Amino acid sequence: MTTRLSGTIGPSLIVLAILVAFPAAAQESTEVTPVIERPAAPAALVLDQAIAWALEKSPVLGASSARADAATASRSQAGALPNPEVSIEAENIYGDGPYDGLDGAEITYGVSQLVELPGKRGNRVRVADAEKTKIHYARDAARLDLIRDVTTAFAELATAQQEVAILEEERNLATEVRDSVAAKVQAGKEPPIQRNKAEIELSASGIAFERSLRNLTTKKQALASLMGGDTGDFIVTMDSLPPLSAPESLESYRAQLPQTPDVKSLDADVNQAKAGLSLEKANVMPDPTFNFGVRDFREDNSQAFVAGLSIPFPVFNLNRAGVERAGHDLNAAMLDQRGARLSLDTQLMSAYGDFASAYSEANALKTSVLPGAEEAFSFAREGYDAGKFGYLEVLDAQRTLFDARKQFNESVLDYHRQRATIERMTAIHAEQHEIKKEAKNETIKN
Repeated sequence: MTTRLSGTIGPSLIVLAILVAFPAAAQESTEVTPVIERPAAPAALVLDQAIAWALEKSPVLGASSARADAATASRSQAGALPNPEVSIEAENIYGDGPYDGLDGAEITYGVSQLVELPGKRGNRVRVADAEKTKIHYARDAARLDLIRDVTTAFAELATAQQEVAILEEERNLATEVRDSVAAKVQAGKEPPIQRNKAEIELSASGIAFERSLRNLTTKKQALASLMGGDTGDFIVTMDSLPPLSAPESLESYRAQLPQTPDVKSLDADVNQAKAGLSLEKANVMPDPTFNFGVRDFREDNSQAFVAGLSIPFPVFNLNRAGVERAGHDLNAAMLDQRGARLSLDTQLMSAYGDFASAYSEANALKTSVLPGAEEAFSFAREGYDAGKFGYLEVLDAQRTLFDARKQFNESVLDYHRQRATIERMTAIHAEQHEIKKEAKNETIKN
């Protein structure tokens, strides 16, 4: 039942409501509406910036640099001369008769110095030099490893971003096709089972899209870890990766091998072993010790100089085992050098074959497969809308197109992986793509 207000009460209530509401409305009008800021878009990161950041922040590279500094300190220590020795010797003290107490004492103040024979200090320095050189090459190799790993992780992240875009487009296209099929089923032009198939395709594309988002998060974390962490949110730009280009000749890559830190480190091993053998041979002869001092005769308060020379007599220890061991070490180092060079050459040939195959596949997909698949799907879609083709033809063309896009995306990733491997093996980054320190300070484009 509806209650009607009387003529006198109704207007009074209306006026009262206006008076009560007016101050609240006035108060609200004076309040400043808070501005909700949109979250900042992720920063766009290019490859050179990622590498420069990793070279600056990587703990692995920092450890390699610390070892190189330690080797430099060892080299300085190896050239140090033996320290002199100061001695005090008292004779004829606290004995019997005239030697009671210190009145008849003879006190000698002396200095002795071990003098290394020629070849010892020099070869010791050569051993330390070779060790320092080897560790510095190991640092250079670690730097190249980091550049390779960052490049690969960058390409994997860029590929994951591209995969998300492909699968999102696939999901949107599957939605359009589902709607188109549903309209034809509603009009009686298609059986209901075709709508079910379209729904299945849409569900499958949605699942694949969600999986790609999880993979994208994983790849981003992997790159951030190589960059030392604490990078904030970012995206990478595919354009900053090297473009698809045919590999150079195998011989041109092979010619780079002798200049790589891996091969130079092997040369340092041989030099260290040679210096070690020379040092052990020099150690066969013992070092003399020279003594010089002053003797104080307390009995008559007179002084006299004393001098001496001591030389160990090599009878029991001729360092034969040390020389023999150093000779075996040299032989092992030379054999390791030869074997490693053969292994590097074999690895280069294998990596070159993979690099060439990756380029051929990516180039073929880009120039022929993808354009053909896109044209076939466009033709099938237009024909289906015009009633010339059935849904199966559209579904098959759609699958072919997105399979081709995914395959091309994977082939591009394989190309960049193989290229990074070749550039690491031949140290191309160290010569042709030097990363400048100021790159890390460049403004990241938004």
